[in-house]
Amino acid sequence: MTTRVELRKVQVLGPTSSKFDDPIRMHLVLEVFEKPPKDAIDVTFTWSPVWDFPVDQELDEMEVGPLTTLGRHEFTIESDPPNVADIPDPTGPTALIVSLKYKGQEFLHIGYNIIVTCDGDLPDVFTSTEQLTRHIGMCYPKVRHIAWDEATSAAQSFSDSSSESTSESGEGTTKRAKRERAVQS
Repeated sequence: MTTRVELRKVQVLGPTSSKFDDPIRMHLVLEVFEKPPKDAIDVTFTWSPVWDFPVDQELDEMEVGPLTTLGRHEFTIESDPPNVADIPDPTGPTALIVSLKYKGQEFLHIGYNIIVTCDGDLPDVFTSTEQLTRHIGMCYPKVRHIAWDEATSAAQSFSDSSSESTSESGEGTTKRAKRERAVQS
């Protein structure tokens, strides 16, 4: 019997257009089939501007689970916003990447298109986020098959077009995600 975890839904909570320094909140629904994984799942948020210079920021990381039962598991996860002082020009296209890993192996990669706009004149150096608005766009989940608790590993990936993903209204370095509900099959 093998472990299989699938993304059923991911939704941005709150408005898709918000202040740059607002926390980023998401609701995830994962479904566990056949055999629950033994350990917790690591979740990492990364802010990745689409430029040539390296300014990626790991915004937050937390643990989800362990998911000890079969069936659906719903979580609300929240990330700190990016530090504008570490980004030479925060305006323009950006990616928000939410990565879910089990024992160091990524099994789910959720990417969002982000556009950051500035109200008024662009300053030479951004020292404040007062003029900045972030707009969260389309979601692109990618599922990877991994060896969960087996001795062998597999890393085949494919896009998961069956999962529902939406972007609609609605601290520290190690956190625990808020577990909302686990419904046993």
